[in-house]
Amino acid sequence: MLEYLKWRGDLSWSASPLNELDALVFSQLSYLHFCDALGEQGAPLRAAWRLVEALPPEPGNAQAVADRHRLLRAAGESARFGGLTINHCVDVFDAEREMQFAAVTYDLPDGTRVIGYRGTDATVIGWREDFNMSFACPVPSQTEAVRYLERVAARTVGRLRLCGHSKGGNLALYAAACCTPKLRARIGEIFLFDAPGFDQATLQAEGYREVLPRVRSYVPQTSVIGRLMGVPEPYTVVHSTATGLGQHNVFSWALDGPHFETLPALDNASRLLKATMDDFLSDSTPEMRKLLVETVFAVLGAGNAHTLGELAERWTDTATAMWTALRGLDPATRRATLAVLGTLAASGMDSAKRFLSENKEDASAAEPSPALPPAQG
Repeated sequence: MLEYLKWRGDLSWSASPLNELDALVFSQLSYLHFCDALGEQGAPLRAAWRLVEALPPEPGNAQAVADRHRLLRAAGESARFGGLTINHCVDVFDAEREMQFAAVTYDLPDGTRVIGYRGTDATVIGWREDFNMSFACPVPSQTEAVRYLERVAARTVGRLRLCGHSKGGNLALYAAACCTPKLRARIGEIFLFDAPGFDQATLQAEGYREVLPRVRSYVPQTSVIGRLMGVPEPYTVVHSTATGLGQHNVFSWALDGPHFETLPALDNASRLLKATMDDFLSDSTPEMRKLLVETVFAVLGAGNAHTLGELAERWTDTATAMWTALRGLDPATRRATLAVLGTLAASGMDSAKRFLSENKEDASAAEPSPALPPAQG
């Protein structure tokens, strides 16, 4: 993205209309704390970036945070993005409701607007809400995404475009699918970047089917997050220079001029993951998935860490607390959790056997996939 701004940052929107890389820039900027910097006021990006820079950095992976701040400065100083007004900034964190939600709106010179939904932040609550999607829909942030779209639409006129990375993409598509038909008619493209999908009820909803042709979905070749649950097709596979879960970081996505460098298909590791997760989700009940999520996060909560960074910093104390919490679970919950994990392991073995038998030629030609690195916030 930084290379894109160097190459194309001097172009006006009339000379070069909105494309997928612009939407990716907007989706990444939405991770920054504009709400703390601007409050309810709007401001040109060239002014807003200085206010954001004056704040403490956002929690999370240090490299990703640094990359986003470099992107913010480059965008703010560019002719293409610097004059755009950023407004309608919302940032809500509600531990009681297990909700982490944020979104911002960018005004384009032609009168259209781009809404950028933030993906998962570095908080344990944020990740728990993602896991909750496996057994509940809507989760609070999905409901809030619809409300945000309705509020922005009520205060504006003209076309709306939506975008988001990771959970932000899920929120963008859910909002478009579940808003009123009149509002849905104002929505143009919906850009998703390695975003998780939905349950079957959402996939079969009339609103979802109506907006599906407007979806532009992009995933890296070893996509993990973007293959969870029912995801929109078709999608574009982007070449990432990272490995495993590191490919979820869009700063590793390669460019070919003013567009992504694409690949013909996902690799075997991503396709096997999809088969495994589909088997598990189809064979387990919502109650089983809910029990697993509640148990996992009860154990994580035993360490009193609120962010993934704190989990890493206090790993010795956190591990001890988690082990104590595991030992303290009642026998019924422990047995049920082990049963869920056993179901996942069994479905993974069955999926692997079936996948390899159905893809013998691909499997024999494929190079061994690198091990996935530890997930980072």
